[in-house]
Amino acid sequence: MRRVSYSILFRQFPLEQLDALAPVVAQTFGITDYDARTKIRKGWGFLEREATEQDARRIVEAMGDLAGGVVAIDNTQLLTLAEPKVMTRFDAVPTGMMLVLQSPQEPTRLVEWSELSVVAAGRVSEDILVRESGGNERTMGKMMMGLGVFLVTGIPTGIFGGKKKKDAKLVKSSRVITFGRIVTTVGEQFAFSPDHFDFSGLAGKKQMNMGANFRMVLGEWAHASSAKVNLGARLVLESRSMTLANYTGLHDFETELLWLMNAAATAS
Repeated sequence: MRRVSYSILFRQFPLEQLDALAPVVAQTFGITDYDARTKIRKGWGFLEREATEQDARRIVEAMGDLAGGVVAIDNTQLLTLAEPKVMTRFDAVPTGMMLVLQSPQEPTRLVEWSELSVVAAGRVSEDILVRESGGNERTMGKMMMGLGVFLVTGIPTGIFGGKKKKDAKLVKSSRVITFGRIVTTVGEQFAFSPDHFDFSGLAGKKQMNMGANFRMVLGEWAHASSAKVNLGARLVLESRSMTLANYTGLHDFETELLWLMNAAATAS
């Protein structure tokens, strides 16, 4: 017999009611107020990921209707995210949008508004090593694992070329990658970089400024559908800096997407 484990999800984004939630979470889990706040912040919508059936019932009962309450989902029933595909353009149609994908092996994909579950924007930093001689460039750390520079920006890795030179000095630097993503109700993901995206689908609303177009397209997609909007996209739509989302890495962003997709499914 398999061991049953449950994820406990907030029904509403918890950081907006952190002060009200922290004391109850602290009492429920027997931890300090500081640890309760940290648990809520780092959960990105998840309160617990590996609870027993008994603990799941206890936590759901203890949280009650506070901040919309929580829901327990058997981890085998948790909706999962597929690997993202890169889109380079969209064209509006009456029922949704046609996505032009970067891979020549991928046909144009129709995503109907009813299929759209999440509209999201992310911003993560990536450390890199560059040889002063202009040679090989390699990523440092694992912030972009599971997505990769190619899937965020559309730029194939390895374009920097050059062979390693033993005497060349390595210089550490970093770059910030901003991207958008949409998730369908079945967990398909389509990612794009504002720097490498054709915004012609906005038609007469298209502007000369890339940032304005990025904000416009996120708003158009969110308005035309019943999709949930992640924290990063909300900040973009409010013309605020995405640094306020405090994504410490891609894991935070993807955990939030997983929570949003499953929260949307339980609400329907």
